[in-house]
Amino acid sequence: MTTRLSLPVLMLAAVLALPASAQITDTPEALAALQGLGREMSREMVGGTMKLYGQMLAGADDAGLAVAADQPYGPDPRNLLDLRAPEGAAALPVVLLVHGGGFVRGDKGEIVNMARWFARQGVVAVTMNYRLAPAAQWPAGAEDVGAALGWLSAHAAEHGGDPSKIVVIGDSAGAMHVADYVFREELQHAGDGVIGAVLISPPVADLRGRDLDPERDLLYYGAEGDRAAQSVVGAVAGREIPVMIAYAQNEPDVIIDQTRRIIEALAERDGRLPLIVSAPGHNHISIVSHFGTADDTFGRDLLGFVTLQALLAGQEG
Repeated sequence: MTTRLSLPVLMLAAVLALPASAQITDTPEALAALQGLGREMSREMVGGTMKLYGQMLAGADDAGLAVAADQPYGPDPRNLLDLRAPEGAAALPVVLLVHGGGFVRGDKGEIVNMARWFARQGVVAVTMNYRLAPAAQWPAGAEDVGAALGWLSAHAAEHGGDPSKIVVIGDSAGAMHVADYVFREELQHAGDGVIGAVLISPPVADLRGRDLDPERDLLYYGAEGDRAAQSVVGAVAGREIPVMIAYAQNEPDVIIDQTRRIIEALAERDGRLPLIVSAPGHNHISIVSHFGTADDTFGRDLLGFVTLQALLAGQEG
């Protein structure tokens, strides 16, 4: 006879499975440096944050992990993904990590620290490149997310992952590609295995009545785009999967505003607040760049979400 556990028991199991977390106060030099860099997306803040964590993670490597690099998931030269898994992995949950970069730049190598961290927690971690603006415009990023998920449906098991237990995690521009995919049914693939999504620092959830950044957002959404149709806040009813919203304590004003709008849209959809987590002391860059340091509070929050959704999916199966 199969015993089905209650939701409270599953949630408790997910929490107890996680070791105690370290906070940003365990990296006091980084905390002090971040406060001095401020929260606006200046060249100094972005460059200073990347330099700070580049130095902290300079010795990081893939020791103890199985790596499959540059796997082609589509026809474009940027349609490549990397997989990292614990050696000997079998039927583990999968996270698909989608990098940021203002729609016009970025690379999967910039979030390898996240992939290594997740893989060392018992998750198959996948990082993907996607087509960039201005050559590729909306909804190309979401289409590439769908193509990568199609590849994982066919190949995740070969690398120790369970293709029926995938959580998609996007940061900044990557969060918008993830949101467009998981909420817009016309972009989705049947049986894609997606059991949850995490949107980290979403920058353009609602495009209506606002000027778009001409060097980033406008190049992706286009000068003549239908802003209402492109606004993901109007599409959240398309697929009601579990969603976690994440943000850094020191986000720029536009991220604060757009994060609030997606939270409100999901709250209206569900009649309750979505799961919301923050990264204390961090900015828009360090919320991702700090993975792999002694500060893992935010990572534990994300891992708890992945673990819970995998447990729930197993119960439903």
